[in-house]
Amino acid sequence: MARKSRKAAAPGEKAQGAAQKMKVYRTAAYARLSVEDSKNPDCDTIENQLSLVRDYIASRPYLTQTAEYIDNGVSGTRFDRPEFTRMVNDMRAGEIDCIVVKDLSRLGRNYLETGDYLEKIFPFFGIRFIAVTDGYDSTASSAADDGLIVPLKNLINEAYAKDMSKKISTAIDIKQRQGKFIGCRAPYGYRKSPEDRNQLIVDKEASPIVVRIFECKAAGMGNGAIARMLNEEGIASPMRYKYEKGLTKNKRYADGLWNDSTIAAIILNPVYIGDMEQGIQKEAMYMGIKKHKPEKSGRIYVAGTHEPIVSRELFDKVQELVEERKQKVIAEREKYAHVERK
Repeated sequence: MARKSRKAAAPGEKAQGAAQKMKVYRTAAYARLSVEDSKNPDCDTIENQLSLVRDYIASRPYLTQTAEYIDNGVSGTRFDRPEFTRMVNDMRAGEIDCIVVKDLSRLGRNYLETGDYLEKIFPFFGIRFIAVTDGYDSTASSAADDGLIVPLKNLINEAYAKDMSKKISTAIDIKQRQGKFIGCRAPYGYRKSPEDRNQLIVDKEASPIVVRIFECKAAGMGNGAIARMLNEEGIASPMRYKYEKGLTKNKRYADGLWNDSTIAAIILNPVYIGDMEQGIQKEAMYMGIKKHKPEKSGRIYVAGTHEPIVSRELFDKVQELVEERKQKVIAEREKYAHVERK
């Protein structure tokens, strides 16, 4: 049988064929910065991360950026981040097939969950993952090298996160014991001092409302009745007040109303007699302690830390009324505890 002749392809034809076969990935740029990272002066900013990732994508013909996701102020130890969740949903919907980050720690600082995404979830959905400064590309990774290096880096990232958590928890605890305010927003009726953000000063506009709430409660009004009265008079609720003052930009607070739980939170807070009670919610990631509400004995209480809004006599009278009401409710429940519910 005569051998068929084969015509060699010209170099230009080879290049054209390769170009036609080259896959172009619909690429997502992801950036993350935690509160802990932002307190580190050597840490990258969100802008720097995005600039690096965008330049990387733009310089590769096989990548085209179709989406961008930014989690600012969210810890890498958790994966329920808003933008990360949105990115995963887009991945599942088939809208992206490549993710580029600055380094592996931007993806996450939890060793096990980060490993699951790199080794199981991303490959299952056909996602190409690239960590620019770590030189990691899931389509070109070497089992001999990255198989050991990537898990090691993930362990280091988790250890770093735990170390930062310990340092920050310790710093917060010290400030709390010194009677310094460490909350994001000052309680209604107060504002943060421009000279010292850990010091509360009286808000002359809102503080009279606080006094009125305590006086109404001391006179026997219920929490719901007080809330209705304030709403009927058009007095801005605490979160609506902060929105109107530009202290929060979340539009869902623009029409916020007073309610009985808002009143209850105010009348029980010793901040209004000049005392600071903190540690109402605690967590310690480095010890594996999740966010929880400790008992009153486990909180930090410091008296006389700032100017009071209401007198201790008025505050104590309100606490007595609240306690009396509480005991009545308990007595009523015990009275009918034996009654079988259908």
